[in-house]
Amino acid sequence: MQFFYYVTAALLSPFLSTNTMESLDSSFTIEINGKAIARVSDSDATRTQAKVGAASDAAVFTLQDGSLQCGGWMLGRNITEDRSLLPKKVLWFKVDVNGERADNKEQILPVAVEKSGDSYKPKFNGGYLIEEDGSVFAELMEETATVALKMQ
Repeated sequence: MQFFYYVTAALLSPFLSTNTMESLDSSFTIEINGKAIARVSDSDATRTQAKVGAASDAAVFTLQDGSLQCGGWMLGRNITEDRSLLPKKVLWFKVDVNGERADNKEQILPVAVEKSGDSYKPKFNGGYLIEEDGSVFAELMEETATVALKMQ
């Protein structure tokens, strides 16, 4: 019986494993259909929806343990979003001086990246990034935008 389990696990492992990571060693920018996610201003509200902008205003991110950070802010989806299958807002959350989330620690859903060949794609708790009228959302149903991580 154990032999069957080991053989089955060995044969299925290529299909079960994913190239999903919750941390990256390098900093990077994120572009949606060629437009970079813009930095948020320190004067913005504690929770502000992410926007796209010019490359000169691009946010430079780090990904560590599922937390996507840029300066004193984290980017992610709110855990208390509606339960529909509509696209979800991607928000900036203010981080306090100790690097903790200014909001409740469990308020921000984790972010991961999938590696495919030499490219990476961010996934916001299973959602793919899209841009509508300059605002950033996570699409739950299917990937419809061209999203690129550009390593710095």
